[in-house]
Amino acid sequence: MKIPATSRTPAVNFSTGLCTIKGECYPEDITEFSAPVISHLKEGISDAEEYKVIIELYYFNSSSAKFFYDFFEYLDESAGDGTEIEVVWRYREDDDTMEEAGEEFEEDLEHVNFKLESIG
Repeated sequence: MKIPATSRTPAVNFSTGLCTIKGECYPEDITEFSAPVISHLKEGISDAEEYKVIIELYYFNSSSAKFFYDFFEYLDESAGDGTEIEVVWRYREDDDTMEEAGEEFEEDLEHVNFKLESIG
C-alpha cells in the first residue's frame, strides 16, 4: 500500500516486512493521516517474524509527535511480543532537530532495534 506525499504529509509505503515514511508531517487532521497508517502497520506486523521501518522526516509538528509516539509504542509492544523490529531514523547531517527527535524516540523504546543514520 502506498500513501502519496502531500504538501503537509509524508509519503508512506508498506510492503512485506517494510514500512517507509519520508517527508514532512504537519497535517491539518492528524487522525485522517494516522488512522490508515496505524491500521496498515498492525496488519503488516501481525504475521511478521521481523519488520523494518525507515523514517526520514524533515519536519513534524506537535500533533505528529504524538502520532509517532503511539506508532513507536506499538512497535515496541510488538517487539516485546517476539517480532524482531528494526527502526532506521534518517536525518540530514546538518539537521540537529531531527537528530535529537530520533534520540528522544529511541530513549522510550525497550525492545526495538533503533538506529540513527545521518544522510548527506
